[in-house]
Amino acid sequence: MKKFLTFLILLGIVGGGVYYYDPGLLGLDAPAKVSRKKGKKKKKASKKAEKAEKAESAVAAAPAEDDAEEEGAPAELAASPLEFPENMEARAQAKAEGRPSLIIWYGSDWLPNSGKIVKEWTELGKKNLPVVIGQIDERVGTVPDLHAREKLTPFGAFTNLPVAVLMAPDETLLAIYSGKTVLNAAAMEKAVNRTLKQMPKYMQLVEKARNTEGVEGAKAAADALAMQPYTDAMRNRQLKDILNRKDPNHETLCRYLYCMDHMGMFDEINAVLNGGKGADARFKGNDRKFDDGIKFVKKVMKAHKLSKELEQQWTAGLAYVYREKYGVAKEPALRKLVVESYRKVVEIDPDSEYGKGALRWANYWDESVPYVFDTPFYDSGDMTVGFEKEWRVNVSDKMDGPGSYTFTLVPVKTGRMTSKGFQLFANGKHVCDGDIPADQDSKTVTFDVPRALKGKVEVRFKVQCFDGWFACGGEMVMKKN
Repeated sequence: MKKFLTFLILLGIVGGGVYYYDPGLLGLDAPAKVSRKKGKKKKKASKKAEKAEKAESAVAAAPAEDDAEEEGAPAELAASPLEFPENMEARAQAKAEGRPSLIIWYGSDWLPNSGKIVKEWTELGKKNLPVVIGQIDERVGTVPDLHAREKLTPFGAFTNLPVAVLMAPDETLLAIYSGKTVLNAAAMEKAVNRTLKQMPKYMQLVEKARNTEGVEGAKAAADALAMQPYTDAMRNRQLKDILNRKDPNHETLCRYLYCMDHMGMFDEINAVLNGGKGADARFKGNDRKFDDGIKFVKKVMKAHKLSKELEQQWTAGLAYVYREKYGVAKEPALRKLVVESYRKVVEIDPDSEYGKGALRWANYWDESVPYVFDTPFYDSGDMTVGFEKEWRVNVSDKMDGPGSYTFTLVPVKTGRMTSKGFQLFANGKHVCDGDIPADQDSKTVTFDVPRALKGKVEVRFKVQCFDGWFACGGEMVMKKN
């Protein structure tokens, strides 16, 4: 199972996705036991086999791409623990009956808590929801290649299972549910009903998008996408395709909000800075069009009302342009704008992934925020490139009364790093300076400590790495002479 989980993680990396295997979401702190007993379930298995045979004839008329779902599946795994139709059969039934389909995607023979999933979804099936419930039981060996796996839903594959996908009768994406919601029947029922309540308004916009030509159709597609959570909108290939087709010149600017993820945004920003993409780029280095990039980002942000996620994403994009311009101009005002932009991302939602990441970068660029070390090691993540950063190293446990102390930076990597302005502080009060002039680069300094120091004792100095984040690292050593 561990090998298969590793495989899933690699799928996420290779596919460029943002999905990851999160033990907390799957409840690994108390995994449910999956029964391996077969003797008592022969009759049930035989009924399921009969049902599977009937389903097979129904699926035979389905597109060939679904054949991959069953290809290579061991015979003993043909019966799923869940009493729901298979993926394509459920979707065909939903289309015929004009009902939404709700597909649970999991793996009954490898996924932790699959026993809990089966129990909760069996309970969910009794809730009389106005949907057709189906399943993708991705058992080991059932999906032979990435291409087949990608086509199991109209919205691509997922690498963080379990996932539930709710689709309109015409298979337009309504919602994607993951994490604890999928593991609890009551939570799933509540989430599905909440989505279905919004479905009429959403589907009206979808129909308008399909049946209206030009930018008006594109705007309708964008309005429908705006009703969905950010991650769902990024998965909604059908509406994104409509938007792109009906607004090929990007007059609405909706493409920049709903047809690209974080990295896609940077590609578009860089295309403006560089005057083109890839081989078509006309500007490099100092010649890049930074002011055009700033105007472009602000124009996109003003074009439509933004969700929290989109506002965070494009504010981070604005910070990126300021950063790139600072690398050329070295103007303090630009560094301040970088910090302000990242602080804005944090302010919008500090608990989101954007918020957490932006806090790290805001502190990185903020001159007033020092790096505080309670360990003797420093590495690439502690480095600033293009400007100095104050480091404060806790050396309290090395103090042994008055005397001469030597503080040394011992690099283990080859990067060119400057360090200067060494001072010793006790409980926030200046005690003495190093024996090296404050403006001189040094890796070793001596402090003459005049008295016994109690409380928190720190060595403070300024550092900069000139060879990139991955080139500098080492150990900080304090000892009494």
